[in-house]
Amino acid sequence: MRMKKVSILIFFSLISCSTNFVRIENGFTKINDEYLDRNKLIEQIKPNKDYIYWDYATFRPDLYKNKKEVIRKYGDTLIRNSYTFYPPQSGFFNECLPGTCFSYVTYIENDDVHYVTDETEMKKFIGKIDNLPEAILILEMYDLWFDHKEKKAGSFKKTANGYELYMMKAKGCPVTRESIKVEIDSIGNFKLKNNGVYYKSNNCDMS
Repeated sequence: MRMKKVSILIFFSLISCSTNFVRIENGFTKINDEYLDRNKLIEQIKPNKDYIYWDYATFRPDLYKNKKEVIRKYGDTLIRNSYTFYPPQSGFFNECLPGTCFSYVTYIENDDVHYVTDETEMKKFIGKIDNLPEAILILEMYDLWFDHKEKKAGSFKKTANGYELYMMKAKGCPVTRESIKVEIDSIGNFKLKNNGVYYKSNNCDMS
């Protein structure tokens, strides 16, 4: 009987060691679960200029066939057909282990085709942050995500010059999640405050 009590005590001690209390300030609203789908964020992009044509695509190089998927396109498709588009060699959101697929933006300006292939260029392409999805998309490019189950890592508040958000920084081995307070302004500049680990396990997530 005594051994059972000791086991229970150890169990609860492990739980308390793996989670920290994070205080959420007043005025924060849980981020909508639909934004777990990145396509929902992409649908809300409003570029810094009214381009003749632009699109957001993902590309996965393959030994036999390159796979491109256009997630969103906007503008004059007839003009677009008069240009030749070549997928760039790299982009942002390097995923599909071991990082063989990526995202990029193509746009037409000054009678030429341009490509957006990294986080800095994407922030310039978006320009002024017009909505919450744009803010989330920028932060995801810097490996900050939101936890749809935890307000301490998945909530936001509109401010006079942008947004404040509680986001998540995750590690896969062992599985660790940290609460990150983010202040992001209207042009995508942001600063972080780490609130500590709120979840940790002995498991590894290699996906």
